Amino acid sequence: MPDTVVSVFDAHVTAHPHAIALSSGDGTVRWTRRELAQKAARLASAFSALGVRPGDSVALLIGNRPEWQLSDLAALLVGATPFSLYITAPPAESAELVTRARARLIVADPELLQDDHVPTGVPVVTVDELDRLQTDASFVAHAPEPDDVATLIFTSGTTGKPKGVELTHAAIVFQLRALDSIVRLDGGATVSYLPHAHIVDRVVGHYAGLIGGTSVTTVADPTTLFDVLQRVQPRLFTSVPRIWQRIERLMRGMLRDGATHEQVASRFGLDGAHWLITGSAPLPASTHEFFASVGLPLHDLWGLSETTAVATYTGPDDAFRTRVGTVGRPLPGTAVRLAGDGEILVRGPHLARGYLDDPRATAASFVDGWFHTGDLGEWRGEFLTVTGRKKDLIITAGGENISPSRIEDVVAQSPLVDQVLVIGDGRPFLVALVVPDFAELALRGLHGDPEELVADPRTRTLLETALDTANEKLGKAEKVRAHAVLARPWTSDSGELTPTHKLRRGTVEESNRAVIEELYAGTRPRDRHADSTPAG
Repeated sequence: MPDTVVSVFDAHVTAHPHAIALSSGDGTVRWTRRELAQKAARLASAFSALGVRPGDSVALLIGNRPEWQLSDLAALLVGATPFSLYITAPPAESAELVTRARARLIVADPELLQDDHVPTGVPVVTVDELDRLQTDASFVAHAPEPDDVATLIFTSGTTGKPKGVELTHAAIVFQLRALDSIVRLDGGATVSYLPHAHIVDRVVGHYAGLIGGTSVTTVADPTTLFDVLQRVQPRLFTSVPRIWQRIERLMRGMLRDGATHEQVASRFGLDGAHWLITGSAPLPASTHEFFASVGLPLHDLWGLSETTAVATYTGPDDAFRTRVGTVGRPLPGTAVRLAGDGEILVRGPHLARGYLDDPRATAASFVDGWFHTGDLGEWRGEFLTVTGRKKDLIITAGGENISPSRIEDVVAQSPLVDQVLVIGDGRPFLVALVVPDFAELALRGLHGDPEELVADPRTRTLLETALDTANEKLGKAEKVRAHAVLARPWTSDSGELTPTHKLRRGTVEESNRAVIEELYAGTRPRDRHADSTPAG
């Protein structure tokens, strides 16, 4: 029989039953593969007693603690499809996803659960109750088929309602085996600290353990991440640019205080890593250069939920100068090509089955075996670069087609810039909204509340210089001719970011409409630098 997530995990349990499968960052949980398998089988029986049947779905509202991995595996053993809710999302939005997925059960951390999370008629059990649930004496563990859906990943919904991406057992097994061919996973260690509802944590913080044989340690308290990393010494570690930039600042401080390269690598537990990964957004070249200089080169991956996370990669053996600025080559066993308009298309066994209850969207995105990603790209030899999102293209009043994300990436290369949004669709020139990196300003001796810092002429001068430097790297039509400095970052709580920290462009533009109009009203747009807080 072809392999599934369940059958591969069973094989690992048989081969090395006493290997540590799952631990908590605080050390209170340390389960072997056999113990995890036994606990999951009992919990699956309890889910069955609660009425969960093959084909149902189970919603998980749990942070980074071992009960999440346990509940997810138990749902698979009962034949259900587990999916996760973002713990920071508004409860009403989560409840809508529970309804759309027709969840038969919600498993929740009681500290996260609110009444608005639960649609009428959906039973809830908390993680504190799992060991006390009644089991089903007649329960027999379900043996899934490779084409069965193993999880749902809801897209971030930057431009509309989130879509439920259906990932099969076969797609997930293929993905992990492809990654294992790049860096061996069995016997290694990693951590689970990113949101479970995001495909990256499902792959690195869960399936790497079940399928790859990696020991996973959960990090419930983000402030302890670096301490946990030092103790775990992960073989594989992945993070987003904001975390890598934070580590860079801390490492630079240590080096200024006299630490060696080896000491800074050891402090963050990264000296034993075989593959350090960055993804989800472009990483500034300066950050890449820094980590390479201390012997910890970072490697870019690119993909989407619909490709089970990874579609292209740069590996440990790829030369730094050749790969930096790219997202690498196609994953082994897959194909990537560019359509006539530059859209990146992907084909391979790791593609999603489609979108939950949305045949129209499925037919539009999955065409003749190719997934139309919506990202635009270019080839640099055998390596791919991502140049922007097809739907985000700006067409100026002069008719130029411009990718705002490319310009934003160039501007954000400055450590002074935390967030940036470029505007210009239908306009005569481009303007930008900029949120400074207040931690970087503090390192440069600028202190005070955000409003004071934004009004400080020194802040304005620094950011003007950063914009001038960015403009030197941009074409004539791409140059930012005016900008406003904002005192309040965009957040998921305000609705301006998705739970995965992607910009909702329309929302940000609308909340800053007055500021944008002021920028375009300036008589000397090249010289106009407004400082303001968002309206509304």
